[in-house]
Amino acid sequence: MGLRWFNFVGFFMLFAALFLNEVIYLNVWHDSNFFLVFVGAMYFAIAVGLSLWGGLRPQEA
Repeated sequence: MGLRWFNFVGFFMLFAALFLNEVIYLNVWHDSNFFLVFVGAMYFAIAVGLSLWGGLRPQEA
């Protein structure tokens, strides 16, 4: 099983999350914006899912 394009998208999203984490943390800490926490959690879930997903299995004839 090799890496596919969506795995690289997931890795890039996780790398970008290192920088976005500070923005989300400061916004939640000062404004208590829990909708942003939900959006951030979904972002992380999608990023981890993309980076770990192996793709669809080819159908055997």
